[in-house]
Amino acid sequence: MNKLSSLILVFFCCLLNIHLHAQDFYGAGVQEVRIELPYKQWDIKLDSLKKVNPEARIFASAWVNGQKFDSVGVRYKGNSSYFRTRNDTYKKLPLNVKLDFKIKTQKLKDGHSTIKLSNGFLDPSFVREPLAYEVIRKYMPAPNCNFTKLYLNGKFYGVYVNSESVDMNFIKKHFGTTTGNIVKCDPDNWKRVRSQSGCPKGENASLAYLNDTPGCYDAFYEVDHELAWKPLLNLIKVLNKTPDKIEKVLDVDQTLWMLALNNVMVNLDSYNGSLSHNYYLWFDTTGVAHPIIWDLNMSFGGWRRNFSFEEMKDEELIQYQPLAEFDNVKRPLISKLLKNSLYRKIYLAHMKTIAADWLSTGQMMTRAQSMMKDVEPWVKQDSLKLYSLADFQNGLDKTMKSGLDNVIGIKQLMSKRAEYLAAHPLLNKLQPKIAEVKHASSDGKVKFTAKLSDATKGGWLFYRKDKSFAFSRTPMLDDGANGDETAGDGIYSVVLDATIVKQYYIAAESDEGASLFPERASFEFLKVE
Repeated sequence: MNKLSSLILVFFCCLLNIHLHAQDFYGAGVQEVRIELPYKQWDIKLDSLKKVNPEARIFASAWVNGQKFDSVGVRYKGNSSYFRTRNDTYKKLPLNVKLDFKIKTQKLKDGHSTIKLSNGFLDPSFVREPLAYEVIRKYMPAPNCNFTKLYLNGKFYGVYVNSESVDMNFIKKHFGTTTGNIVKCDPDNWKRVRSQSGCPKGENASLAYLNDTPGCYDAFYEVDHELAWKPLLNLIKVLNKTPDKIEKVLDVDQTLWMLALNNVMVNLDSYNGSLSHNYYLWFDTTGVAHPIIWDLNMSFGGWRRNFSFEEMKDEELIQYQPLAEFDNVKRPLISKLLKNSLYRKIYLAHMKTIAADWLSTGQMMTRAQSMMKDVEPWVKQDSLKLYSLADFQNGLDKTMKSGLDNVIGIKQLMSKRAEYLAAHPLLNKLQPKIAEVKHASSDGKVKFTAKLSDATKGGWLFYRKDKSFAFSRTPMLDDGANGDETAGDGIYSVVLDATIVKQYYIAAESDEGASLFPERASFEFLKVE
């Protein structure tokens, strides 16, 4: 190679390195992670740690999109995705890489320090998780998710699904603070006793009330600090004992979005389903809990075991009822919240919005096909994948067999579910209309007005002063008082102190339904400038 050729090669290598360093690890495109483990039989070492101490790690070096990280900590992660895959003798196992394991300053560009790589368990299409997260992010805070090529000791170990961690960096990005506490609502450590001596039998992370002793909940919830037990137990007690006060301890609207999203996407490996897990709660400084959905590789009917752990038929998934578990006392977030007529109407309005945005438009399948196209070149090279290339290519349209499980195709399920939901009477109730939403500031007060039609049950103003808190609500009236100029003209009003409201949205309620403005509130809202 002559000197000019060498210079050109170095130049292009530098350009590539600059590109990789600048690349957002959770952005568009397929990422790259390379890990060097200083053990010849590193897989046996990781297996032994998983059995003895699931949180233990081994030291390694890592390169993330070309950027080197020294002394990182590596361990296997997951439960079914690890144990069933290992029992079936597959080598492609899910990994958790902690970049700041020894060097605390080592982080990704966006501040994250943990990389979570999933192996596509029970998802031949590879897209269930990134697709579901993309849908969710339109309505509530949720992790970013994409694909990553993984190399272990120089060998290509295939393409993995790469999901952003729910940690304080995530909380800061979405809520603007690093205060409060995070609770992982998932009985992840299977070595714990599920129901301790002297405790009532638990129901996983269902928020069912057992008693006032933290030890009786320890098997089901993982707190980031002992201080988190107090607000968690308070939430559980209020939800089950005095649900009329729930807004003091729970971000109700974001919870309704979580339940609606799980239902529309038939995400039964969640709070809604038989396992009641796979979500987080972040408690802000006022003790209010904000839900965050997590772990979606078995969304879109991937987990199809009912409460008797029998396999649900395709038609049961397609016709999964909008008010499923409405009377199930073991799912108090559903049975307690949806007994409130306003909450139930808002929940159904959320379901209708999700279906309109993603199902009736065909947007969901468009995105699924686009994601599969992005990752297909690397799936073809992935000799360790859990399914055949044909299974991947048919992952949207056909049911695939995985052990005892029948994994329904995403399109196979959702195209028929779109028709089912569109025709369902609960999603075709008369909704009031909201128009001419305005606010005006004067003398330290803010007056809010909106024209509501068919709002036989009235209207509500939801307001807050900062994104680190949940919205509070107060009635809007059309009675000629509290800023309302003329009674009965359809213009509803309320006046609040300017110091307590910087962001707001409107809800209107009729006998049959409810509407929001903006439609995707509370994730979208209006501002008082």
